[in-house]
Amino acid sequence: MSRLVVVSNRLPTPRSWGPTGQAEEPEIPVGGLASALLAALRQRPESVWFGWSGRVTALERSHRMTSNKIADVDLLGLGLTQREFSDYYLGFCNEALWPLFHCFPDKARVRVDQEACYRAVQARFAAALLPHLRPDDMVWVHDYHLLLVATELRRAGWRGRIGFFLHTPFPPYELWQILPDPQGFLRAMLDYDVVGFQVRGFLDNYAYCCARWLGAAWDGARLRACGRTQHAGPYPVGIEPEWFQPPGDTPRRRRHRGELARVVSGRRLILGVDRLDYTKGIPERILALEEFLQRHPEWRRKVSFMQIAAPSRAGLPQYAQQKSLVESLVGRVNGELAEHDWEPVRYLYRSYSRDVLARFYREADVGLVTPLRDGMNLVAKEFVAAQDTAAPGVLVLSRCAGVAEDLPEAITVNPFVAADVAAGIERALVMPLEERRERQSALLRRVLRATAADWSRRFVEDLAGAQQACAAPDAKRGVEPMEARALRPHAAMPADRAQSLKQ
Repeated sequence: MSRLVVVSNRLPTPRSWGPTGQAEEPEIPVGGLASALLAALRQRPESVWFGWSGRVTALERSHRMTSNKIADVDLLGLGLTQREFSDYYLGFCNEALWPLFHCFPDKARVRVDQEACYRAVQARFAAALLPHLRPDDMVWVHDYHLLLVATELRRAGWRGRIGFFLHTPFPPYELWQILPDPQGFLRAMLDYDVVGFQVRGFLDNYAYCCARWLGAAWDGARLRACGRTQHAGPYPVGIEPEWFQPPGDTPRRRRHRGELARVVSGRRLILGVDRLDYTKGIPERILALEEFLQRHPEWRRKVSFMQIAAPSRAGLPQYAQQKSLVESLVGRVNGELAEHDWEPVRYLYRSYSRDVLARFYREADVGLVTPLRDGMNLVAKEFVAAQDTAAPGVLVLSRCAGVAEDLPEAITVNPFVAADVAAGIERALVMPLEERRERQSALLRRVLRATAADWSRRFVEDLAGAQQACAAPDAKRGVEPMEARALRPHAAMPADRAQSLKQ
């Protein structure tokens, strides 16, 4: 059986170590992707997970590899120099690619020196990984941090199977052009045998860009350009539902029942859980709650909104500005609308464990998941999995998140329009119990049907079969070149913003 080699920007961090120095338990971020990847790796003996160790090291030590082991999976880590951390990670990854991929060109800061550092890190990662690869290995690269790794491995002579999965949106053609070398980046992505996206719309954007820049042919499953044939498809990421589902009626559960209800004095609870990132739409959500209370004054003192915002990229100025903006809005809304015994908004700038979040989800009457743009957003699926089916809460969901394609029974809203979100909140609060149960039943079936383990299994199976499929000559496939005008970029952004980009 072929080994699986996962390559990502960061490695899972051990929480504890056994007596022999082996990691006993990885730090699994909420959402379960690390768990799904570890499960896929464990199914293939001697598999490897390679990535940035999380350390910033001196230049003379940057080539040194760290080696750990979690559950029989080898973790190989490489440090970044201070310049690489600043220009590759904080710079090109988070100040250029992140805003462009999420359709925020006004926040993008594109510098050619940072792009050069990005390219150099890809080459260094590939060179460090290559000696650890075997001819029949399958390499699975993750996310926008490492778009060019396949090209660097190919240049070094690697001819094995390489797959790539993008966890963020793939931007529309108009925004892809903002990159310093849009055509070169697409050619580099063609060096992957399999590429995966969260939803069909992001795949359409990619195929359209390849058609416009490279003259690619596209048959809905395979992309052909520059002498390469590539399998491309949507692979929606799931969660591990059992981590969030209600436990049995144990004394421990009874002890925690009503934990948030006590905090909000029995009022109806609206809950938001996000990283503090401008893509998540937290300021817009607070303004929507203000509009809801102004339009429906009968709900004053009867509802409380709790926003949990986990710290994120605190070293970047844009994130410090976002934190300041959110805190300012919370203060103003509470100052103008609060009573002596009631505050409409409770804001918590901190992270919580998965078990605590599951209890919070379960007690909320409304889950408010309204990012301005998101690749998937697993909080929505976690909220669904955590509900008590006898008396479930209601999910209000942004139409601009990839997860909206997976969960059509949620109340979908436009996060850019405060009145629309306010109407969604009101609809959720007055929804009859029977309708809540029907929606929850349908949503839960979808969450259970497509788990994180299913996601990793599907991708690995397609990657395992890619070598033979991608070797088939184009002439025998009978695929006509794709007409670029037949596809339309999928961009979840306001119409005026999209129009301005085209001018």
